Amino acid sequence: MTDTLKILLLGSVVLSPTAVFAEETADVEAEAPDEIVVTASRREQNINDVGASISVIGAEALERGQYSFVIDALQTLPGVTINQNGAIGGLATVSIRGAATAQTVILIDGVQMNDVSSPAGGFNFGSLDPTGIERIEVLKGPQAVLYGSDAIGGVVNIITKTGGEGLTGSAFVEYGAFETFRGGITLAGGTEDLGFNFSASDIQSDGISKADAADGNTEADAYESYTLRGRVTAKLSDNVRLEAFGNYTDSKAEIDGFSFNPVTFSFDLGDTADRSLSEDYLIGGRLHAKLLNGKFNNTVSVEYSGIDRLSISAFGETPGTGRRFNLDYLGVFNVDENWSLSGGAQRESVKAASASVDSFAINSAFGMVAYDSKTLSFSAGLRVDDHDTFGTKSNAQARVSYNFEATNSRIFANWGEGFKAPSIFQLTFDCSAFCAAPQSLPRVDLRPEVSNALEFGFSQGLPDDSGTIRVTYFDQKITDLIDFGFVEGYSNISSARLEGVEINLDLALSDAVNLVGNYTYTSAINRDTDERLIRRPKNQFYAALDYQVTENFSTNVGVTIKGAQLDSGNRTVDNWTRIDLRAAYKINDHIELYGRIDNLFDVQYQQISGYGTPGISSFFGVRGNF
Repeated sequence: MTDTLKILLLGSVVLSPTAVFAEETADVEAEAPDEIVVTASRREQNINDVGASISVIGAEALERGQYSFVIDALQTLPGVTINQNGAIGGLATVSIRGAATAQTVILIDGVQMNDVSSPAGGFNFGSLDPTGIERIEVLKGPQAVLYGSDAIGGVVNIITKTGGEGLTGSAFVEYGAFETFRGGITLAGGTEDLGFNFSASDIQSDGISKADAADGNTEADAYESYTLRGRVTAKLSDNVRLEAFGNYTDSKAEIDGFSFNPVTFSFDLGDTADRSLSEDYLIGGRLHAKLLNGKFNNTVSVEYSGIDRLSISAFGETPGTGRRFNLDYLGVFNVDENWSLSGGAQRESVKAASASVDSFAINSAFGMVAYDSKTLSFSAGLRVDDHDTFGTKSNAQARVSYNFEATNSRIFANWGEGFKAPSIFQLTFDCSAFCAAPQSLPRVDLRPEVSNALEFGFSQGLPDDSGTIRVTYFDQKITDLIDFGFVEGYSNISSARLEGVEINLDLALSDAVNLVGNYTYTSAINRDTDERLIRRPKNQFYAALDYQVTENFSTNVGVTIKGAQLDSGNRTVDNWTRIDLRAAYKINDHIELYGRIDNLFDVQYQQISGYGTPGISSFFGVRGNF
């Protein structure tokens, strides 16, 4: 990243920042019954009218959870599996319902952040800080119609806060285990016509050994990063609004790697002096215009995102650079109070530089028809993508949802197709030096991974509006999975079936006590070999009990259970259970003390084979607002 671009980006962040697909956002609790979401249809829609599974973590839930990283909050959601090769700055990935981590689109305020320079095009959540985030929406299952390539598993959209009239602000500092310091500040304000929001955060930690200390690795691996994000909105008239937005993260992590062991005559994971340096950024703007007396809403987006990575080890330095440019138009025409038509076009171009340098572009057009009433909602859509390397691909989607008001019940169903284009790395990787089969580049013989998925479920309101229970069944088939071998390099060799059930419970036990919990069963099978896919546990469980002890004092106890999972090399990572405690005390309306104890019973466990996790650890902080 050039110094000039850094200056422009940082200036834009200070002066501006991020945007969402909807006109406005609301400060809501996670999965509240009347919550408005935007990710499902790229427009404001009540969550009860969405014929698909979507989980939401609101700003208050993020604050109560005292999360240092977004990845920790995502672990509490049904159907979401996280894996990290070493806590506090290690590479962290998300899998939705058993889909590969690179088969999920990651958005920050609607801007795709997947790393186009990585082998499969995934995203590293290891440095993503929650400061300044309004909410996180996780949409599950293929979403190709609205989000295109990569959205086989689903979409994670991180939506940042926006400004308002006057001036408000908040700040926090905390300190705890492993000499960890974290702090942040958020400022928001403006007028009716011009609003802004700006946030900055920083974390520094001595860390723990990324390679498991139980295996004799004693060298702590430090981590530090800072994040700037913000947004400016300008109301030019009653029908025209502009947004400018940006996000920047700079992180430095000490990591452990593989070195030659003369005893075992193999390369083993252990304490090394490896380091990973990374800069992630986005910048862009949107124009919102209402036409035809407000019936026709138009949004034009210009977005630029990128990453600069440098991996340093005893084998040398390995750079990775990725760039993504997106020009997008979305139009929503409200035919009447029930019917709407949506359509748009997109031009996406990506470029990466690693072992080889190349780029490709995708031109897309999509349309959707939707009907929404008090009881019935349904939509159907089609998207056509023209990839300049592998040609044209079309995908369809249909959703339906019906509310039974008399019984406070809802049923829904969702069918969708998806596809994932081969990444630049896969198209241009040259393995002619050790591959048996001759190759020509780019690999035009590679086919995109394709998906066909169905889900259906129901939700039931509990008596006296005390809560909700939801049950969802999902079944997804993915074909032409891309894999690597030393005969052909990258090739389409296999297919997979992802099937399972999610159960959610939200229950108010009393005015002061609330229970939330979820359980997910996932069968992720390679259909060619009938073997389990690696790093997809069959069973996951999370529950949290909130107790408002007094008006000013609140507590929370959370339980996370992750079942055993297969790992690379035919190894098995054992199941584990972790219990965490949270507490907060409001001194007054503006100042609050808080603290937490993670892994209360000091359980030794791994998420990825060979990599360690923290034992019992405590953190304390103070936050204030004005």
